[in-house]
Amino acid sequence: MSENPVLTVALIVAITSFFKSHLGLTGWKVLLAAFVMALFIGFVPLLAASFPVVAPYLTTLVNVVVFFLAAAGSVDFVKEIRAG
Repeated sequence: MSENPVLTVALIVAITSFFKSHLGLTGWKVLLAAFVMALFIGFVPLLAASFPVVAPYLTTLVNVVVFFLAAAGSVDFVKEIRAG
């Protein structure tokens, strides 16, 4: 996931939009959510490398969570853009 920086940024934007719309985040809290998600996505490969036995399961679990949040967040992002 972090191999492609453009995809990673798009995922972080979509996930942040999800948190923004569902948790009512504003201001610096939106930036904090984006930063935490960037850290989470960035450190998953290091965490997986530390535990090679569970690495495939950990990577798959994190990918499922990230893709789910990004899919839901992309809908929220499009709604926000259409609302003006």
